[in-house]
Amino acid sequence: MEDVEAMGLLKMDFLGLRNLTMIQKAVDYIEENHSETIDLDNLPMDDPETYKLLARGELGGVFQLESSGMRQIVRDLKPSGLEDISSVLALYRPGPLDAGLIPKFIDRKHGREQIDYPHDLIAPILNETYGIMVYQEQIMKIAQDMAGYSLGEADLLRRAMCKKKVSEMEKHRSIFIEGAEKNGVPKKISENLFEQMIKFAEYCFNKSHSTAYGFVTFQTAYLKANYPTEYMAALLSAISGDQDKVQIYIANCVDMGIEVLPPDINRSGVDFTPEDKRILFGLGAVRNLGLGAIECILKSREEDGPFTSLPELCDRIDLRSVNRRALEALVHSGALDSFSNNRRQMIDDLELITDWAQSRA
Repeated sequence: MEDVEAMGLLKMDFLGLRNLTMIQKAVDYIEENHSETIDLDNLPMDDPETYKLLARGELGGVFQLESSGMRQIVRDLKPSGLEDISSVLALYRPGPLDAGLIPKFIDRKHGREQIDYPHDLIAPILNETYGIMVYQEQIMKIAQDMAGYSLGEADLLRRAMCKKKVSEMEKHRSIFIEGAEKNGVPKKISENLFEQMIKFAEYCFNKSHSTAYGFVTFQTAYLKANYPTEYMAALLSAISGDQDKVQIYIANCVDMGIEVLPPDINRSGVDFTPEDKRILFGLGAVRNLGLGAIECILKSREEDGPFTSLPELCDRIDLRSVNRRALEALVHSGALDSFSNNRRQMIDDLELITDWAQSRA
């Protein structure tokens, strides 16, 4: 990384988020079910339902806010805007947690602790974070407004602090104090502030990163608050390969009053599907049922209509794609309950039926 930068090249990290695919799937479901087109880039950022959801701590499936520790913090904070969400994402890390900044942040937001600023010049910079340094950009802006740094110089100061380059920080100390004095800031205040900045720089976060994440958090919370069935169906589809998570989110659905119906050979697709206030289980989440088997079933259903019985199912599908194990999975999951309410009988009949279907094939 450093060698590439020393050569004058730019290093970039590109991060893939499964959540973005899941959000888009929820939007597609909403359009399908409600004929509404959601513009993800222009959501109402003051949506009351979203902030009520956050205040209640109903954060299952909400990006970055799912852990039990984070749920409690969000419940206590009761965010009222994107700035609050972004700040909490930046502060929920070992450094700020150990320094006790989150309780301080919450108390200041709710007026239980007085907000104070070391100097009037930095009040506008720390105003949105209630007088607490949270972001690296705030350190840069303080250096710019108080000590006359250019933005390029301020970025060099930020780097020196974040990378703990002692010799460079000492150089900046005298530049910062002298620059602040020119702006009428007493030496004692600028010295104390520089020490605070060094301390905070160890765990100050990047605001552009935190706000981008905060916006994705808001998008997921907005969709869950306003379109819970479509959102939970998209979420279950996104994690359908993880049986433990599927169980957790199905329990979340039940808590939200959304019924999750068992899979159905004639109605289920690969993914979970929203139907009014209910979600139909996706075939892709049935254990021991591979994608090849599902595609074979869906193709036959599309070409020749619904299946009417277990023998007819076995007769129509390619038993090399949908093997005995996959058929047992369909029976046990309840996907074939429309054929018979006796699953044990279907399991007992499977060998005879598959032998018959294979001989016909």
